[in-house]
Amino acid sequence: MAHKFRGLGLAKRIKEQTFILSRRLFPDAKIFSITTGAAVMKMNYEFGFRPVPFSELTDDPEFWKGCKGCRNFYILKANKYERCLCTGLLFDPFERLVIHSPEIPAAPAEVKSDANKTE
Repeated sequence: MAHKFRGLGLAKRIKEQTFILSRRLFPDAKIFSITTGAAVMKMNYEFGFRPVPFSELTDDPEFWKGCKGCRNFYILKANKYERCLCTGLLFDPFERLVIHSPEIPAAPAEVKSDANKTE
């Protein structure tokens, strides 16, 4: 997103509309993304993407051509398109992520000792 448009929520709206359109046109398709950006990772996570190794993405050379403009492309190429600085993210429409957040029990009440009492 161009710097002058940051902070307006435009990137999220574009990503959201792209995601909705993709799901509408191809409801059974897996959708994947690669990024080094924390904001994109957060958006994808909110849409139900999960981090995956590159081996779970695609082996289509046409896709990886899109990475040629990235300054880290040499890393991807040197690692035979199996690893990079990017995080691979995958949305599988048949997989429902359940985020488990364990309940944290309340701290036990302090036990007052009778040993210090004087009568």
